[in-house]
Amino acid sequence: MIRNLQKEELMHSLELSQYAFRYSLTKEDIEKRLRNLDPASVYGTFDKDGQLLAKLHLLPFDAYLGGKSVKMGGLAGVATWPENRRKGLVRQLLRHSLEVMNNTGTNLSMLHPFSVKFYRSFGWELTCDYKKYKIHKIQFPPFHEVSGRVERLSEESSPILSPIYERFSERYNGSLKRNEVWWNNNVLSNSKIALYRQSNNEGAGYILYSIKENVMEIEEFVALDRESWEGLWNFIRNHDSMINEVTIVAPPDDEMGFYLDDPKIHQEQHSYFMARVVNVLEALREYPFNKIPGETLFLHVKDDFAEWNTGTYSVTADGIQQSVNFFPAKEGEFSCQMAPKRGISLGIKELTAILFNYKQPKSLLNHGRISGREEDIALFESLLPKNTPFIYDFF
Repeated sequence: MIRNLQKEELMHSLELSQYAFRYSLTKEDIEKRLRNLDPASVYGTFDKDGQLLAKLHLLPFDAYLGGKSVKMGGLAGVATWPENRRKGLVRQLLRHSLEVMNNTGTNLSMLHPFSVKFYRSFGWELTCDYKKYKIHKIQFPPFHEVSGRVERLSEESSPILSPIYERFSERYNGSLKRNEVWWNNNVLSNSKIALYRQSNNEGAGYILYSIKENVMEIEEFVALDRESWEGLWNFIRNHDSMINEVTIVAPPDDEMGFYLDDPKIHQEQHSYFMARVVNVLEALREYPFNKIPGETLFLHVKDDFAEWNTGTYSVTADGIQQSVNFFPAKEGEFSCQMAPKRGISLGIKELTAILFNYKQPKSLLNHGRISGREEDIALFESLLPKNTPFIYDFF
């Protein structure tokens, strides 16, 4: 049986998480998590005696896609007691979560995978990477005079940081639209904060950082313009008597290395989050396609785990409004049933990667992951906004 946990059962969920993910919480941490954990967001599967066998958290978020904020269901804390593994319990919970999202108008889901292969089998696909720099202090950029100033802030700073973050994050597919609770409980609770203010006192950039064993670790580096970038780097450089190097997490399209005098810094790119379209029809209807007058794109989508998505979609983005129509696949059929018999055939994973701008249709065609005429592939690419996929958060 699958149901929401009751408040008095939340401790069982924490015990399972600690066992499955191999960490221990202090009494204070447990009390804080129990205060902040909403029972309505935790689904569990139970045996006939009411014992928790497996669970997952379905977190309600808003995330950016093509510069537009959309509802997103974040999956987290997916865990099973070892004696209950390989019985299909997580599969049941994932299916249940998709049905819940589908019924509540949440057309997008994201998660951080313990195994990419595992979640791919249920229709999730990689959609977000991040860069990580390691820069020795002798490679820091030189000091530049700026008209503004950097100030260190306390943890209760979300009203100041949020407008800066929103201007930054709306450029990136998958970035969360953070609320105050998320800021305070999940973003700022364990970080030092440095804010760059312009000469007019407006905030234009910030870093979230910590200093450990002669290393400054920057988990978020957000600069809205060159001045704030230089001002924040001045602040970092002024720690050169305390640190030997700095590590910085950055979006995959970041070009920081190029603008250093010594660009031969250590750079890594990591696969990070996965995503999945929950309801293709509604996701396509709210997706901000580019306008291409007089053209209609046909997509033949297959989804073995959320079968309500399988069928043909026509997308017309003509003028001010766009229209999307759905023609469910007939049993045993997965091809274009309408004249003209054209369009692109693809699975739910490939569609998700394309809508996030993580992979281009042409690349997927070249690797045999989708099929279609080259003119349809070109049309699809011309309809897509080019926002980079990236997320700073973790859940």
